[in-house]
Amino acid sequence: MERKHKIIVFWILTICGFLAHTITDAMPAFWGESIAAMQPPTSTGMIAFMMSISYLIPVIGILLVIYGGKTAKTINMVLAFVMALFTVLHLSELIEEFNAAQLVIMPMMAVIAIIMAKESFKLRKE
Repeated sequence: MERKHKIIVFWILTICGFLAHTITDAMPAFWGESIAAMQPPTSTGMIAFMMSISYLIPVIGILLVIYGGKTAKTINMVLAFVMALFTVLHLSELIEEFNAAQLVIMPMMAVIAIIMAKESFKLRKE
């Protein structure tokens, strides 16, 4: 498979991983359990940040790989490294607050993000 196609698939898997991550937290509602957070409501800024991480950055990465030149490859590489760092740090939150359901999703997301960063680096060098 061509490197560009691999990177696009990794970006799509990242979006799917964030969807699965969110759905997993919402699933108890189907069995009548409360999924309301015990914290105060989340700020609009935090919601915008999470939407940027989970959708906007991957879509920008895909567009850069499809349509971009050398500068776009560099920007994609930076975005891929940011995503890898974010997913690894997010995975480390499982140490503080263990969630068995997320243990299935988060390690795979981190592995995918790290591979994507590596492939993006190789694409940049080509």
